[in-house]
Amino acid sequence: MSEQQGSVVAQKDGAIGWVIFNHVEKHNAVSLDMSAAVPGIIAGFDADPDVRVVVLKGAGERSFIAGSNISTFDAVRTDAAQNEKYQALSQGSYDSVYHCGKPTIAMVRGYCIGGGMDYAASCDIRICASDAVFAIPAVKLGLGYGYQGQIRLNRLIGSAQARDLYFTGRRYDAQDALRVGLVHEVVEPQALEARVREYAQGIAANAPLTLRALKRVFLELERDPAARDMDAAHAMIAACYASEDYQEGKAAFAEKRKPRFQGK
Repeated sequence: MSEQQGSVVAQKDGAIGWVIFNHVEKHNAVSLDMSAAVPGIIAGFDADPDVRVVVLKGAGERSFIAGSNISTFDAVRTDAAQNEKYQALSQGSYDSVYHCGKPTIAMVRGYCIGGGMDYAASCDIRICASDAVFAIPAVKLGLGYGYQGQIRLNRLIGSAQARDLYFTGRRYDAQDALRVGLVHEVVEPQALEARVREYAQGIAANAPLTLRALKRVFLELERDPAARDMDAAHAMIAACYASEDYQEGKAAFAEKRKPRFQGK
């Protein structure tokens, strides 16, 4: 199944839902319309019981997402009110990925710049090609950068390293990204998609209710302590014990076979 919403493609392939940024001539730089399309695609995959993991990628071979489409700024950020609207819509797009109830993976090849970093940092897992390039060039444009992006990047690489990335605007290569903990793995470009599929399928073979419970706990732990809803997280944990999948997991273990989880 494949459906295109402007320059964003939603593709379902077995248990994997793909969100593909498809604006190759602009290195997949994200326009306002592209940002607006993402939350609906994520919500659809989140609600689909057949989809167990979601992967974000850029079309072509040169770029994951090369930031926001700056050429449109004069049309969509003409005054303070429009700029606020733009920021809110963009942040809502990143947040939809971050709050997805299922595990998410950023498959990064080539440029991962500005807003591309926001989408990548909003994913649970990041796997990149050896040709990946990471940067946040807001200081070179005179733009403010959404604070949620700073918060998420701080969690990944620590405040000291994040300061270097933000204050200098310099580029990190794939090995820099691996060294600071921005990405989990680096593979050769020709092997990237196969590795991401393998990783995603490994997640997809696990118990869906357990994955959802784990994801909810991670999200709650990243909230301010006063805002955490650990009762809701605990209810999801308890539901795993009462599930048919738990019975299947025990049976598969006893019978020395792979479990066949149904998400029930």
